[in-house]
Amino acid sequence: MSKQAVKFSKVSEWVAAGNMESGFYLLESIERETEKAVGFKAEKFNAAAYLKPATCWISKSQLQEVQNDFYTSGPARMFLVPAWLYGRKEQDGYVL
Repeated sequence: MSKQAVKFSKVSEWVAAGNMESGFYLLESIERETEKAVGFKAEKFNAAAYLKPATCWISKSQLQEVQNDFYTSGPARMFLVPAWLYGRKEQDGYVL
């Protein structure tokens, strides 16, 4: 869990740290947001193994909000999610 101690404020810092090798994945497709969580646009496998549109909710306490100062296309604000949590969401059937 020492990876969580790394704190980024800009996408360029995450890229300089090795991007996904830093232990965080970048998410940008926000579908909904509440006070405590962010819902990202995703797809999820159903019981018949078909991908269906879905919203993947992640607690804000697990995310790092970063300013997009690197990519010319994309939103001004993006989120970093720990690799372990990204993997858990994949195990739950989400494609982010």
